[in-house]
Amino acid sequence: MGSLKLNIMLNNFFTSGGILSKTLQTYEPRHEQQVMADAIDNALRAEKHLIVEAGTGVGKSLAYLVPLIKWIFDEEKKAAVSTYTKALQRQLVEKELPFLKEHVFKDLRFALCFGSENYLCVRRLKQSKKFGLFDMPDMQDIDTLLKWANTTETGLRSEIDIKAGLWYKVCRESDLCHGNICKHFRKCFYQKAKAVERQAHILVTNHHLFFAHAVSGYNVLPPFSAVVFDEAHELEDVASDYLGAELSNYSLTRLFDSILSRHGKGLLMRLKWLPENDFSNCNAVLNTVRLQANIFFDELSGKLEKSGVMRIYQKGFISDTISEPLSALVNELNNIYTASGDENEKIEILAVLNRCKGVLVSLEAVIMQTLEEHVYWAERDEKRLKISATPIKPAGLLKEIFDNMDTAVFTSATLAANGNFNYIKERLGLLDADALLLKSPFNYKEQSLLYIPSDLSAPGTKDFEEQLIAKIKEILEITKGRTLVLFTSYNTLEKAYAEINIEGLRILRQGETDSYRLIERFKQDNNSALFGTNTFWQGIDVPGDDLQCVIIAKLPFAVPDEPVTEARIEAIEKEGRQAFLEYQVPQAIILLKQGFGRLIRTKTDKGIVAILDSRLRTKGYGMQFLKSLPECRVTADLNQLRDFLAVNDIIGAGAT
Repeated sequence: MGSLKLNIMLNNFFTSGGILSKTLQTYEPRHEQQVMADAIDNALRAEKHLIVEAGTGVGKSLAYLVPLIKWIFDEEKKAAVSTYTKALQRQLVEKELPFLKEHVFKDLRFALCFGSENYLCVRRLKQSKKFGLFDMPDMQDIDTLLKWANTTETGLRSEIDIKAGLWYKVCRESDLCHGNICKHFRKCFYQKAKAVERQAHILVTNHHLFFAHAVSGYNVLPPFSAVVFDEAHELEDVASDYLGAELSNYSLTRLFDSILSRHGKGLLMRLKWLPENDFSNCNAVLNTVRLQANIFFDELSGKLEKSGVMRIYQKGFISDTISEPLSALVNELNNIYTASGDENEKIEILAVLNRCKGVLVSLEAVIMQTLEEHVYWAERDEKRLKISATPIKPAGLLKEIFDNMDTAVFTSATLAANGNFNYIKERLGLLDADALLLKSPFNYKEQSLLYIPSDLSAPGTKDFEEQLIAKIKEILEITKGRTLVLFTSYNTLEKAYAEINIEGLRILRQGETDSYRLIERFKQDNNSALFGTNTFWQGIDVPGDDLQCVIIAKLPFAVPDEPVTEARIEAIEKEGRQAFLEYQVPQAIILLKQGFGRLIRTKTDKGIVAILDSRLRTKGYGMQFLKSLPECRVTADLNQLRDFLAVNDIIGAGAT
């Protein structure tokens, strides 16, 4: 394809007589989509970074894919698209990219990229079966797994419902891979996927895999010169996980069990040549490490407050009972590695050996606080205990990573706060990036109504929670279902669930089953309300009549004494700046926009958003939140909610 042909194609792609109009009967030209495509095209040509907030309905997927593919063919380079969710990854490779390949870019090749642990390892599966590494309760699942392994084309975990603990024993792990000396190499699902990736023009990856690629020295994915980050508002949190350090009791137990489990399974049992004395010595040292690790995490658990989260200020805040026996275990494994004469065996011994060394490095990092500009903290979640070191200001590291690309484009429906990109630019190290704010083409004044009551106490006051729950009940009595209620506190959610009882209304709450099943139940039952926190603020897509109302219990400010938030606030204030206005408010605005965005997903959707936080009216920063939302009618009158639902013929439609 020549560049002239492609230039003409871009200019006419999104017009009323363009390719989309001719190939998609339902397509309606959107000025914002053309503007976004042109801006991305210019950024790619100029080798600049670009931030684009594209409101719901702009059609951002095609707006970035078309200029990106055009640039790929013009410049004969490769690119990546990175998403936060695997669901959006699949949508791109199952919907948008096949459409573009069929109708425009006939020679286009693209690849769906997942981390190696998503793929079945045939060698590990057969090895586990041969050496009896599975527990008896798993045997039925093993039969299912073996049958599936003979029929699957991809070997991807998403194709089969299997317990995490069992999958871990049979999935592909990079340091355990035998590579081209493996007798299953030609049949290897992961290697087949990598072959497709190497031939692809576009790699469709996810943020976690992108940062795994970056911190590995760019050795996970094939080379590419440009990247588009969709769902870019999630980048800082994902990057922080990869740019810090973490140690958990679960990860140590898994490591120790891979060497030799309490059920007599693991690496040592497969080394039939190992002298009994060497086996006993290694096992004895391993048992000592287990014991000392238990002592370590018991002490950590005792130090944790009732909240289950604590910030760690002092070096050596806890006794390092693990490093000494773990170093002894490293020596034992090193001796076994040296003695082994089997190349395949040596790969597995070396993998375990290096993992133990990695734990020693992590221990020193989190206990002696060797990582500069990191916040150190510990957390207990049921039986899982972990210590983490998280970068306070990851922007510098992120800038280095992004500048490794010719062009990086960052897009989402929620990147701006109060009409500007100052917050996201600073957090991601993008101070020099160009930015573009494109509003949604939807008519929010006609499609939605924003309810902000004037009779509620302020959050944090004695009466607020009681009044909040009463107000939620009032609204649910009007809507009679099809309502998503978003909380900032799981305790408040539980209290509301216990106290709200409306005849004919089924209340579903986060945690009673997995999120996917919960959302499906909600869609199927118009007489239901769904209570959720955290992840339910974003990523839930319920278009059409199944959702008529979103209730937001409180402005979603991060808890100020949560360790990472607290450290980032301190760092900003240390520079003489206002952390509340520069960090906490913009962060909350972006999350509020996500919650608000659950309601209107198409141009025909209609409904109500209720924000039950008086600070929108009483605080000076409240106007920043309101200005950041789409323009819609605002009311404090519950009767107007009834009128809106009645006029739009959606009140109580699911009632019996």
